[in-house]
Amino acid sequence: MVSTCFWWTPFQAPCGGTPVPGLRRSYPKSFKAQVVEECSQPGASVAGVALSPGLNANLVHKWIRRQQAQLPAVPSSFIPIPLVPSLPATPSAADMAIQIVIPHRVGKLSVQWPGNDPEGCARFLRELLK
Repeated sequence: MVSTCFWWTPFQAPCGGTPVPGLRRSYPKSFKAQVVEECSQPGASVAGVALSPGLNANLVHKWIRRQQAQLPAVPSSFIPIPLVPSLPATPSAADMAIQIVIPHRVGKLSVQWPGNDPEGCARFLRELLK
């Protein structure tokens, strides 16, 4: 546990004393690193580590965030690959069929014509409907 309290100015109270109003406490980098290291130990709580030298847990959390921000980014072994969604294949005119249903008094006349010959279908319908 952290047992040493550091003060940078003589105007501030020593550990366990009453701080002088209006003055901010300062802690050396080595002390901050020691506190952050203790917080990273298995089973350690930030609040528990912070309370032993009389620190505020929010201050210790800030030290942890700052130390993590200074660490170099570890290259990931996972490399994301952007996937382009495949578009559904559109059927060509040759694959499609023209289907026409004509109601008649006797029943329905159903005609299926190859999709690659729409002009022939139009001629057929003109002749049929004369």
